[in-house]
Amino acid sequence: MQSLKHLLIESIKEKGRITFAEFMQTALYHPEYGYYNSKREQVGKQGDYYTGPTVYRIFGELLARQLEEMWRLMEKEPFAVVEIGANKGWLCCDIIQYIMNAYPEFYNKFHYIIVESNPYAREKQRLLLESIEVADEKVSWHTYTEDGFSFDKIHGCFLSNEFVDALPVHRLKLENKVLKEIYVGYNGKKFCEIDDDVSLPALHCYLETNNINLDEGQVCEINLGAADWLKHVSEKLDKGFMITIDYGDTRDRLYHENMREGTLRCYHSHTVNRDYYERPGEQDITAHVDFSNLINAGRSVQLEETGFIQQAHFLIALGILERFQETKYNTDTTLKLKNLLHPEAMGEIFKVLIQHKNIKNPQLTGLRPLQSVIMSTR
Repeated sequence: MQSLKHLLIESIKEKGRITFAEFMQTALYHPEYGYYNSKREQVGKQGDYYTGPTVYRIFGELLARQLEEMWRLMEKEPFAVVEIGANKGWLCCDIIQYIMNAYPEFYNKFHYIIVESNPYAREKQRLLLESIEVADEKVSWHTYTEDGFSFDKIHGCFLSNEFVDALPVHRLKLENKVLKEIYVGYNGKKFCEIDDDVSLPALHCYLETNNINLDEGQVCEINLGAADWLKHVSEKLDKGFMITIDYGDTRDRLYHENMREGTLRCYHSHTVNRDYYERPGEQDITAHVDFSNLINAGRSVQLEETGFIQQAHFLIALGILERFQETKYNTDTTLKLKNLLHPEAMGEIFKVLIQHKNIKNPQLTGLRPLQSVIMSTR
């Protein structure tokens, strides 16, 4: 988008350079031209990538099962689900429709909050929800800014599906045994990278606190916003759960020698590239989630780890194999379900982290050992 590119160039000329985090923030979240605030189709066949809810509705139905169990663990009190960034509303629609039909008692105690700043996406979500005749009082829309969420405290569950990976990151590298930050400059023809001193003391603290030691020439991404986001989640979650579904891993796996170039990627028309500075505002930019950071940052704000597993494990524990049996003669559906589980698709690359607050030792079906699932199906 030429207008956004012009804004980025002007910002660089004014400051001399900008951090990659500022470049990414502008490219994705500029209120008028940013990727996530545009009318561009982002997800699905006409977009740039697929997510679990776009593959098959069973994803939302299985999440609904887990949410209903959480509600029962919380003694069937009024329960709010807060979804961060609902795109067109597929996941929201699948969850609500399943709860409406399968759990009428839960539906009566249930409210869905969509956190969405894009007016175009909000309208798409409203139209989709109207198609399943959801009562107006069951859904509300709110926003999230650096000051936090725009709603009051809740009892219930926050749900983040592919949100954390798109939070802006700083890029660091070890060069001649000295830690440097990778900035974005402009040479008169194109964006370019500039290595210089680290911009924030918090970046040094992040590496030291988390005991991260880079090899010579290794590049890494640091997401400082994730800890602030979890702090705001905890401020609004009086009692309940946080479900984070995203691609990434624990720290020991993210920083091994095979990740020397970092995990930053761009998605455009269902292709993956590392052309970070091409098409600003027209392609997604993401980095793998450091789940160790989410676990540790959560503990510091009273969000205790309930469990951390691969997406395939989570879905199998909630009953997706039963759906395989139900659809074994439907090739198209079976292939879609396999995509949610396959190690080279979404099954192992995507992880599920569940955290809880003010609930003592919750035991969730989605986190149960797979051995118990196998035994119960015999």
